[in-house]
Amino acid sequence: MFRLHDVSYTYADSRTGGAALSHVSAEVAQGEFRWLLGPSGAGKSSLLSILSLEVQATSGMVEILGMPVMHARRAALARLRRRIGAVRQDFRLLPDMNVFDNVALPLRLQHRAEAEIRHEVHAIMKWVGLENRLDALPPQLSGGEQQRVAIARAVIYRPDLLVADEPTNALDERQAARLITMFHRLAEMGTTIVVATHNDAIVRRYPAQAIELAHGHMVRDYNG
Repeated sequence: MFRLHDVSYTYADSRTGGAALSHVSAEVAQGEFRWLLGPSGAGKSSLLSILSLEVQATSGMVEILGMPVMHARRAALARLRRRIGAVRQDFRLLPDMNVFDNVALPLRLQHRAEAEIRHEVHAIMKWVGLENRLDALPPQLSGGEQQRVAIARAVIYRPDLLVADEPTNALDERQAARLITMFHRLAEMGTTIVVATHNDAIVRRYPAQAIELAHGHMVRDYNG
């Protein structure tokens, strides 16, 4: 599903500290759930940004969904990006659009029929337990609710690869457990999932293979 070989990433703005990743190699197959672990500043967010095609690695080999991305054409990268879902720490919801329209946006960009969109949005929002908040604007939601809306938007079009950066941060223990259960079900359906977290308790509760980083370097790639 994706392969990284000797990947390094250096911030364009040297004031931010130079290298974020140094000589990282990893390989994850289709339908795997993988934890991404490490302290703040370890390089987890940078690695997820490379996997979601938000930034390009400075050097090394990056292959995602069978495509070498380092020298791919812009149009090919745009098509590939539509197969990748991402959940960010800042949610990135559109504040002037209600929950329904935020979640529906990826399907509308794919020019799906409105009846199909309505059905899919209602189904996914029931899945995340927010079917009664479709008319609310993001600023009217709690942090945990905004997180679940962001997750619904990321998975509604069933991406082949899903990356999530600290997705349990705004959730209580019950909600976090429910979310990770959802992610495991998606993996069983064939989506490859990489979840960055500091939550040691939930990692112990849901053991899985993990990639661990420290100071931008790979510490280990192991079974949880």
